[in-house]
Amino acid sequence: NRIKEQSNWLKPLMRAAAILAICFGSYYYTTTLDTNFTTEFAQKENVLLPDNSKVKLNAKSSLSFNNKDWKNSRDIELNGEAYFKVAKGSKFTVHTNAGDISVLGTEFNVKNRTNLFEVICYEGSVKVEYNTITRILKPGESVLVLDKKLVKRPIIKNNNPFWINNESAFNSIPYTQVIAEFERQYNVIFSVNTINTNQLFTGSFAHNNLDIALQAITIPLNLAYTKNNNKISLKRE
Repeated sequence: NRIKEQSNWLKPLMRAAAILAICFGSYYYTTTLDTNFTTEFAQKENVLLPDNSKVKLNAKSSLSFNNKDWKNSRDIELNGEAYFKVAKGSKFTVHTNAGDISVLGTEFNVKNRTNLFEVICYEGSVKVEYNTITRILKPGESVLVLDKKLVKRPIIKNNNPFWINNESAFNSIPYTQVIAEFERQYNVIFSVNTINTNQLFTGSFAHNNLDIALQAITIPLNLAYTKNNNKISLKRE
């Protein structure tokens, strides 16, 4: 009987301990799990970070961060393009597979695409680390790496990137990058035939009218285009 009484007394205690263990495990898992944001073709998203820093994520991009100890370690993983307005506080670092960008409080744009890595500072100062190169950028200054080569750029005079106002702009950028950005903004696929996509393009296109945008990127290079659903073929006129 005494053994039976002990057993009856222990069962609720063990059940409570099991529930506590599950709750603790669930809490630990959710607080250490990364928060992820991803955009699809022709989609942009505004992200508010735990410290009220603001991020605008461009099409076909993703970022992740961890809430745990955010106040002491503001770290973000970025794949794609994003514009940051960073609240003042501890060190804020954006990690990409091309390089890291560190600030305390500022506005800047990071573009990390295939064969292209670009950082532009719009306010405050930004430290960019790419391979063995470290640069401190002031407003209007930028770092551009094309095909793993550092490219010298003029001072940027606009107050923010064009894409946050639904326009993509390029200054002596290989045409292949222009086409890739167009595909992200309009969810289309280009067939370029024998066109030299390494030629440099300067110009822009809007994100709200497909035909006008196509004219903007083809007329300056004397190209013609045909459309078939979401497939676009380019050719010389």
